[in-house]
Amino acid sequence: MPLDEFEFSVLKTIQTHHLIFPGHKVLVALSGGMDSMSLLNILLKLRQKLNCEIFAAHLNHMIRENAIRDEQFVYSYCKKAGVKIFVERFDVPKFCADRKIGIEEGARTARYTFLNRIAQENGIDSIALAHNLNDLAETILYRIVRGTGLSGIVCMKLKDENKIRPLLYFKREQIEAYIKRNNIPYVQDETNFNLKYSRNYIRHRIVPALKLLNSDLENAFSQVHFSGMMLENHVKRLIKKYSERIFRCGKRIIFYSKDMDEFEIIELVKYCAGQMNVDLNYRQIQLVVSKLNENSWSIDLSEDIAIKKGFDFFSIEKKCKFMNILKIGKPGVYKFNDWTFELSSEVKSNEYVFIHDRGGICIRKRKAGEKIAGVKMKDMMINSKIPAFLRDEMPVVCTIDRIIWVPYVYVDRCFKERKEDSLVLNLLQDPYSCILELRKDERRKMV
Repeated sequence: MPLDEFEFSVLKTIQTHHLIFPGHKVLVALSGGMDSMSLLNILLKLRQKLNCEIFAAHLNHMIRENAIRDEQFVYSYCKKAGVKIFVERFDVPKFCADRKIGIEEGARTARYTFLNRIAQENGIDSIALAHNLNDLAETILYRIVRGTGLSGIVCMKLKDENKIRPLLYFKREQIEAYIKRNNIPYVQDETNFNLKYSRNYIRHRIVPALKLLNSDLENAFSQVHFSGMMLENHVKRLIKKYSERIFRCGKRIIFYSKDMDEFEIIELVKYCAGQMNVDLNYRQIQLVVSKLNENSWSIDLSEDIAIKKGFDFFSIEKKCKFMNILKIGKPGVYKFNDWTFELSSEVKSNEYVFIHDRGGICIRKRKAGEKIAGVKMKDMMINSKIPAFLRDEMPVVCTIDRIIWVPYVYVDRCFKERKEDSLVLNLLQDPYSCILELRKDERRKMV
């Protein structure tokens, strides 16, 4: 059977953007509504040309009285069409109440969890979603109203990991015409007209008002979306460019910002925070920008994550209690905060001291106003370029009556010479070594 104009356009989209490959298994997220029924029928029509298998999945969210009707409709339709369908029920209202989240967010979370599980359990390559150009425009509007940044307008993609959206750049009116032209049955979700839901209000109130200014509103937002994707691709290249400046060390991610401009620093801050599962909001970004020219500071991003600056270094780190003191006795490995030492008979690193008498040896934090030979330890650390975010957890190695070693800052010469029966306290791992590594290009320039 020949393809009509709309089916052919969808086929070209799939082929041009490599959404489906020969031999792929494709799972259609089938609500029973106009969009998903249109997508199912188009893919069934194209499956021979694409050499793929088509499956369907339906999650009954148990929100509406008619949810059972929708479940029975898609099951019956797929059975007649010879399509294997996976159907499950999930109590979304209870799920949302237990987690104190909105129905829209809870339904979306439950749905994607269900689809991903079905795909994983059945060796399915792609999950086909029926989002269209109108959905894209409405979602961009929704995000703008909630205060998204520029990257937030890239809210949907033709291909996003295992999810594909073959109808994303087609208007809803094209889908409606296709449904009518082919007499494809569908069910109507009555909650689509309930204006208490933000997206419905945007669809039925905001979009019609904006169309009075631009009748081709959907394509206008498509252009905004395209610009957003260009920016997103630029940021990805930026992260790759500066990947050698980013180090994960223990509870923190550190990056070196020398010679970066404001945009680059903020994007790396956002990226590193994302690695810690934190999304910066607008106010936090504003605050970071306002402090970029300051030498050292700290900002809380969440209950357990903070961003700190020291010199040209940024640290996105988990908050935790620091160890105050650690006694050193028998040979072995000792961990003090993010610093790892080993007491042994051999020199095993470039940073070490000889321990002549093990009695009373300890590693501790610095004390407020503490001095070494009349010089404030804080000033020593500043002169040694120790970032502010490391100073309070720097190890201070002491005997009963004196400081013998502060790695990278100070060492008592008497403890750099081996004596009979001396042991060696080696520094094996520490967060400052990555900072030295990040500074290596700068050091080369100075030579």
